[in-house]
Amino acid sequence: MFVPDPSITHLPATREQVVAVIESINQPQVSVPGKAPQAVVGHLCGVRNANGTLSIYVGLHLVRTGENVVYVHDRRQLTVEEYRQVEIEGLQFLESMGFMLDNLNFRNLTPEMQEQALRRTPLFSPPRPQAPAATAPGGAAAPADSARLARLLASF
Repeated sequence: MFVPDPSITHLPATREQVVAVIESINQPQVSVPGKAPQAVVGHLCGVRNANGTLSIYVGLHLVRTGENVVYVHDRRQLTVEEYRQVEIEGLQFLESMGFMLDNLNFRNLTPEMQEQALRRTPLFSPPRPQAPAATAPGGAAAPADSARLARLLASF
């Protein structure tokens, strides 16, 4: 079971620690307890701990307020055998909120692409307020939104 951990605002993980990044390709309206309902970006991240165990985090990035809500599993330190089952639970948790998900296949990316993925994933950065406008000048979708739309359309 995943529960929010208010003491975690982001994951200060290095590229070498990250084993998986799965991100939402949509931004459903989500009501996070204690927060105003708003569009949310979801992520599931697998991280290798210093002691060799694995942890899975589910992050919700609240677009309007720019904050992260990080959920952790009851079992925070997983063996390789336990990891897959908890990952499935995390995916089901996100899907139950209305997220459509895309696995970045993080470990198969080049180191440069891994760094880019970490920089653009809000869960790996301290919370920062988002700009109020979600569109670029001229009414076009912002680049991140265009990339998400392209991945969504490519999935059909």
